[in-house]
Amino acid sequence: MICPIDQTTLDLRDDGSEAQCPDCKGVWLTTQAMEDLEDQAGADMIKGQRIYGAHEVEHACPHCGEMMTRFRYRGYNLEIETCPQDAGFWLDAKEDREVRDIMKKRRNNLGRAASAERSWHHARRGTAPSLVQRIRNLLGIN
Repeated sequence: MICPIDQTTLDLRDDGSEAQCPDCKGVWLTTQAMEDLEDQAGADMIKGQRIYGAHEVEHACPHCGEMMTRFRYRGYNLEIETCPQDAGFWLDAKEDREVRDIMKKRRNNLGRAASAERSWHHARRGTAPSLVQRIRNLLGIN
């Protein structure tokens, strides 16, 4: 496999799910490896749509050699590339951390939304949560 950025030979991981460029530190992840990365953030239940604003770029895919597609990851201000055959993703140096951070943020936002929904439900029923429970809900502790 060849790096789409600097055409260096990628160092392939033993199981074939990842390959890293020794020069630019970019990483090729198979689709399953991307799923695993997202799951590490505890986000297996909140994935939803991944690709927003896709457009073709002048980087050859390490997997198939066709031009990759760049997109905004889950609508956030992070652009990554994907294989046109859906075989995997190219992440520039340190973008794997950004993916994990985004998924953690999504998980926390979902927790806050659930907490607000519980509070609304209690308020509608006339049984407001105690002060301690409201503080726990605010901090995201259930």
